Amino acid sequence: MSEIYPIAVPKWGIEMIEGTLNTWNKREGDSVSKGDEVFDMESDKIVNVWESPVNGVLRRIIAPEGDARPVGALLGVIAAAEVSDAEIDAFIANYATGETQEAAPKSVATSAGTGPNDAMSRTNPVVRQLAEQLGVDLNEVVGTGRRGRITQDDVQAAAAESTGPDDDTGVQVIPLSATRRTIARRLTEAKQSIPHFYLTAEYELDGLVEHRKRLNAGSDNRVSLNDLIIACVAQALVREPRVNVNLVGDEIHQFEHANISVAVATEDGLYPVTIRNANSLSVADIAQATGALAEKAQKGKLTQEDISGGSFTVSNLGMFGVTNFTAIINPPMGAILALGKAEQKVVAREGSPAVATMISATLSCDHRVIDGAVGARFLQVLADVISEFSH
Repeated sequence: MSEIYPIAVPKWGIEMIEGTLNTWNKREGDSVSKGDEVFDMESDKIVNVWESPVNGVLRRIIAPEGDARPVGALLGVIAAAEVSDAEIDAFIANYATGETQEAAPKSVATSAGTGPNDAMSRTNPVVRQLAEQLGVDLNEVVGTGRRGRITQDDVQAAAAESTGPDDDTGVQVIPLSATRRTIARRLTEAKQSIPHFYLTAEYELDGLVEHRKRLNAGSDNRVSLNDLIIACVAQALVREPRVNVNLVGDEIHQFEHANISVAVATEDGLYPVTIRNANSLSVADIAQATGALAEKAQKGKLTQEDISGGSFTVSNLGMFGVTNFTAIINPPMGAILALGKAEQKVVAREGSPAVATMISATLSCDHRVIDGAVGARFLQVLADVISEFSH
């Protein structure tokens, strides 16, 4: 290795712009061997482990645990034992990368305007945003991070002190977790940048309900109505592939197979897990894959492979009693189908009233890549597939 090696925020996934450092697995002064797990970082709803590509000593930890840093930002330094502290200080001060420049903490700088009381030099954008939300003056906060860096915990503690023990406002301040920050950022960007339009259709599911009973009769592998609908959606996507698309830059990526992203609810929010090649799977296989991914989501064990590569999203809130809703598209996918509660309704059948199990489905489309007629055609095809599954 070169004598000094920077530890920077890696780019795990095309959508990643920042990561939150969860845990340092090494401490300053620890020896590091190539392949050692040095830190854990959360990004885009999953936790990745960074393995050292070099041998050396962890000479500096710059980012404290809990800090969020942009891709490319300097987190620490690995260097040979014989490298002097002054050389490392100079390396940190001059460190730069493509779009991100993360200089050494300004408390050690000598330039004018970057002294130890300069709050901007001792914080990152996430800490500054939190301080603004909580009404905390960063110039009054004492940083407990390395070399006086102000952490999120410091801001929260300052906010609690300003409120005072006797000032019972009845409001609990809950800072966004790393996962919630990622969700908030991505959904805000999606809603602001994607021209959504919405199409709603109702489907009769009595045939699917009976088909489910037949599949589950005498079987230990139970399938849900949602598993059956996902199977139907997968077949509809193959028949109408113009909806089975991603928008990547200025290119439309049209998928041959249906890689369906299913929104799984956890305490931290919705995780879009991917069922790959769903059009080639049986309903039982889909049920098994969905259950396994949901279990991994609950345990926080999802990998990048589990949440990426989706060509179309299905989000079902029917189990919560929601009858219909519109969903925000999860880029780079071109559409998402929002499913409500399956419930019995009175319908007209051959001129007479009848009771049928109906479900409301709303398709959100990215108008840049999917026209209204194409979206409507997909909903028609889905109706045909549901009818075929029902017989």
